[in-house]
Amino acid sequence: MIKASCHCGNVQIDIKAKVDSLTCCNCSICHRIGARWAYFNPRDIRVIHKDVPTNTYQWGDKMINFHHCPLCGVTTHYTVVDANSTRMAINFRQVAREVTKDLPIKYFDGADTWKFVEEPF
Repeated sequence: MIKASCHCGNVQIDIKAKVDSLTCCNCSICHRIGARWAYFNPRDIRVIHKDVPTNTYQWGDKMINFHHCPLCGVTTHYTVVDANSTRMAINFRQVAREVTKDLPIKYFDGADTWKFVEEPF
């Protein structure tokens, strides 16, 4: 099991699935967050709120809820608004470096082409 947590430890995430790669996106919000996303089926994730639940932020088409800890401000994950979705993303910047250091990073051009690109931006 992989463990993730925000900076203050209020939000902790248990991940029961394997991770093959991380995604770096350059859309307006991901660029600002600086996240490295890993994608999972929600059934493989357990989010624990130690003191207070996450706050959410939606923008644009309002299809994604970006969750962040209200105490330390770290963006922990995002969920899709569609209740039938089988995808959510965890910000792997919260995971120990020993776990992430050898994972390949894919670059997604969410700012312009909506395609994966070879070169980092």
